[in-house]
Amino acid sequence: MKGLPLPFLAVLAAALSATIGGSAVVATRLAVPESNALAVTFLRFLGASIVMLAFTLPRTRVRIDWRDAPPVAALALIQFALFAWFFSASLQYIPAARGALVLSTQPLLTLALAVLLKRERFTLAKAAGGVIALLGVAFALGDRVSVPGADTGRGDLLMFGAAVTGSIYNVTSGFYLRKYPALVLCSVMVPIGALALLAAIVIGGDWSGFTGFSMRGWLAIAYLMTIGGAVTFFLWIWALEHTSPSRVAITVTMNPVAAVILGALILSEPVTWRLLVGLGAIILGIALANRAALLSGFRARP
Repeated sequence: MKGLPLPFLAVLAAALSATIGGSAVVATRLAVPESNALAVTFLRFLGASIVMLAFTLPRTRVRIDWRDAPPVAALALIQFALFAWFFSASLQYIPAARGALVLSTQPLLTLALAVLLKRERFTLAKAAGGVIALLGVAFALGDRVSVPGADTGRGDLLMFGAAVTGSIYNVTSGFYLRKYPALVLCSVMVPIGALALLAAIVIGGDWSGFTGFSMRGWLAIAYLMTIGGAVTFFLWIWALEHTSPSRVAITVTMNPVAAVILGALILSEPVTWRLLVGLGAIILGIALANRAALLSGFRARP
């Protein structure tokens, strides 16, 4: 891959991050029945923090200018605490498939915010790509989205909150990625998120989620700490460092499809023809939104 332009590599990194994120959903579903969502999320972020710092500290100086510390901390809380809470809380009221569909509005929200803040220009290709990818998710998961109950609207609203907070992070983190490497920012932000989640656990006073793991549960936690945590977080923020936020955000639509496919392989869940057609639409939407980066990547090939 040597010689390929950074925007092209950033698209690949974001897509890989979203795909690994889908595997993290499966690992979370394995671990949560033996614990609870807050404890599992905290352990994921705690482990990712340790891995990131162990990798970063020997290689570079982890330092943030005191004037940038408050906004960087705020961004960390938005992405690694508030987003995580919105996401977990919503799934108490709606199934994962419906949540994934609502979360897939994030690419269009990111594009709108990026244009509003003049981080990037609006193009029809980006907008059309976001719409096609969203429709792909809707078609792929359409037979799993319906759910009865009075609290469905609450779940949808919470997941939309996750989409909004994720969009804010996608766009505004770029202001600091111009000053600090992705490795440094990730090594600072993830521990802040872990501390915020720990504070929530202390305030709630419920420690039972840390005592009931089986060997399979601990293996799932270990995966969430490393590949499903540190690797996923770094790839995402590295992608944001090297291309526009809307081009990164659209790859989030890969997450639910990857989760369903891996769920079929690991949890023996069914894979339907709708899923495969929807996956094709998602890939088409991502390719359309990233047309310029992909074309530059192909031209760079020897």
